[in-house]
Amino acid sequence: MSFYAEFRMLSEKAMTFNFPPEMPLTEVFRGRHVLDMEKCVGCGLCEKICPNLAITMVERGEADEKRSYPQVDYGKCCFCGLCEDICPREALKLSHFPFIVVLGRDALVYPPEKLAEPPKLEHPVPPKIKGITNWAISRSFWVNFFFTGCCFIEAAPWVGSGFDMERFGMLAKGSPRHSDVLLIGGYVTVKTLRRILRIYEQMPCPKYVITLGCCPVNGGTYWDSYNTINNLEKYMPVDIMIAGCPPRPEPIGLAVVLAMNAVQSGYMGKEEKVNKEEGFLEVPSVEESREEGEYSIPFGPQHPASGNFDVYFKLEGEHVKSARPNPGYLHRGFEKLMEYRTWWQNIMLVQRVCVLDGASYELSYIGAVEKLAGVEVSRRVKYLRTIQAELCRIQSHLLNLGLIGGATGFDTMVRIAWGDRERILLLLEKLTGGRIYHIYNIPGGVRRDLPSNFKDDFKKEMKYMLKQLDLYDNLCFNNPVFNGRTKELGVLPGDMAVRLDVTGPNARASGVRFDVRKASPYETYDELEFNVVTSEGSDAYSRVLCRRKEIEESLYIVENALEKIPGGKLFERNAKGGLRLSPFSPLPKGETIHCVESARGELCFHLVSNGKNTPYRAKIRGPTFDSILVAMPKVLEDEHVAEIPVIYWSLDNCPADHDR
Repeated sequence: MSFYAEFRMLSEKAMTFNFPPEMPLTEVFRGRHVLDMEKCVGCGLCEKICPNLAITMVERGEADEKRSYPQVDYGKCCFCGLCEDICPREALKLSHFPFIVVLGRDALVYPPEKLAEPPKLEHPVPPKIKGITNWAISRSFWVNFFFTGCCFIEAAPWVGSGFDMERFGMLAKGSPRHSDVLLIGGYVTVKTLRRILRIYEQMPCPKYVITLGCCPVNGGTYWDSYNTINNLEKYMPVDIMIAGCPPRPEPIGLAVVLAMNAVQSGYMGKEEKVNKEEGFLEVPSVEESREEGEYSIPFGPQHPASGNFDVYFKLEGEHVKSARPNPGYLHRGFEKLMEYRTWWQNIMLVQRVCVLDGASYELSYIGAVEKLAGVEVSRRVKYLRTIQAELCRIQSHLLNLGLIGGATGFDTMVRIAWGDRERILLLLEKLTGGRIYHIYNIPGGVRRDLPSNFKDDFKKEMKYMLKQLDLYDNLCFNNPVFNGRTKELGVLPGDMAVRLDVTGPNARASGVRFDVRKASPYETYDELEFNVVTSEGSDAYSRVLCRRKEIEESLYIVENALEKIPGGKLFERNAKGGLRLSPFSPLPKGETIHCVESARGELCFHLVSNGKNTPYRAKIRGPTFDSILVAMPKVLEDEHVAEIPVIYWSLDNCPADHDR
């Protein structure tokens, strides 16, 4: 079966990214701003609504004719689009242009005059080749990844069949001593900075640094978190910056071309300079008592199979005696940050609690806000939210299938699953305007309606995905090698899952038949038929198989929802009691909780309002805290050290969720 599946893949054309990219990209994508200076009245609402302080009003004109216009700092902008929504004259709009790749921090600040220019992708003219050495280096970048946060999710596609970075001469390396490019993706904390500097120092010269997203530039969305490193350049040189939150994958290709051109013309990186003057950069010593015959090893946060997470293991020979999680590499203090942002601004923030499944966090938060406001949305809105949630569940499970493939050494699965995930992300982009962070829901409704051709697009992708699921079965689940690497590993008995409060596919794979969509229906799940996928295996194989089957169930849920979706309003402005919902309106005093079934299990938002336009308190019950920080150490006991990555990813970790 697996041989037949491999032969079929060789006979079909792969879906591969074309570079230079063909413009335009999807027209609805939220990209760089465009300003109509004639329409702008200088009201400053865009500055007031911006949660990241990315917009400032600057004056233009002579003496008595001065007028204020917005200026955007793309080292801070998260492309949430709230500024576009609130602009009374539609003077400030978001284009679909995602390419903001610069060589210096100052180039990220766009004054009104530059915003008024229509964005245009200009491919650089290749410079003359200085010599054979420079040419060879420019065609062979060995990349060491350090994914510190959300931007991992848009760098990961370059490993899949959708982009295939090896065509650019880029090879991913697990060791900094063999790498000449350090790709830093996302939010940098004090804890991660220590690791980044250590890795940078180990790299041989010449070496280059590329950063993804706003966070390494100045803290991005988390500019006011105490744990944020607001300027990475203060501690180490940065050669290329890619703006976005997170950036799309395509700008990474543009950055690579810029790097190739620079290196072949003689550029050999900035002067190696590391700043360790501040005391918090000293690596704390850890003393552990060990018995004779034991030894300790760390797993992460830079291990290729750990993600941005760390575990200390005590081993007896090749077997795990104990495991102690060392979280905190992605601690951003979400619940506290929410208290300093309005109910509306937090829509942008909550998706980032788990970049792997942002829609669920958006729906859970919005559901809690609407309960506080006393607003009931139309059935059409509920159907649209259900469609969004299930598509997001599919892409999350596809990501996990790829991670499991990588953990078992089955790289083919990584490339196929992550390539297929791009097709689901495209559907989400057409629906919401965003690939990863949709920011689709607002208190009282949604921001846009279903595109006219969405049903046809989905039917096409559903037909394709059902065919691919058969391929996954033949390649993976019916493969004796994969079965041998996953069956009877990391056994989590059902009674232990219940006792440790494990939910989602991890619990259902142990026979626990609990799904929030059935137990406490929300949106339109009580109107749609679907099966709760369970298994009795309780092992790594059963957990992965549950996710594969849930992909199929989600496809049928979306198909059913698209057939049944009724007409109705997209936004209900007035709530009970005469409350009028707006971006700056307060909510009545009270508290509420709203739970949903995320891709990883039960997710709840508990919100408290004191009658102001910001939350008084916010508490998140995330699904991975119990499964990773509590259950995983117990599940790993007595397992072979080589099986750690397989068991770890079978539990489908989202470090950002439990670090919060």
